[in-house]
Amino acid sequence: MTTAEGMRMRREEAWDALEQAGAMDAKVRPMGRWYALYGIGFGLTSMILLLIIGISDSVAGVVVGMTFYAIALSALVVYSTTRPVKPLGYNRLHLWGIGVWTPAYVTAVVVGSILFRGELLWWVPMAVLSAVPTSVVGLIVLRRSRSAQ
Repeated sequence: MTTAEGMRMRREEAWDALEQAGAMDAKVRPMGRWYALYGIGFGLTSMILLLIIGISDSVAGVVVGMTFYAIALSALVVYSTTRPVKPLGYNRLHLWGIGVWTPAYVTAVVVGSILFRGELLWWVPMAVLSAVPTSVVGLIVLRRSRSAQ
């Protein structure tokens, strides 16, 4: 075997490996779209919790809201841990979504509880704002998973 033949075989093996990787990517990437449901579900759960807490303006409202939140979040965590693959860039996207959600949520609860008890003009926009970060991440994952098809 000459050097040229050996190079040609290595090149063909490399092309075969690239084709296999592309086929695997096309098969696996759409499997990560579950995170779209998780991200949007987390955002909606946060929005509902803030609305319950803000509108009720009572301890009972906080208890009801937190009970709802604990059940919904538990369901989301079980759902996420049973998925076979994580979306492309999962760690970075998830950390960004939760990292942006956290100050929005904390601001809504702390400032709202002190200055805007029962004020719909505070709680409704803040509830919507709290749903945005993780929902955006969910939509990014959905777009990426569809681009692989």
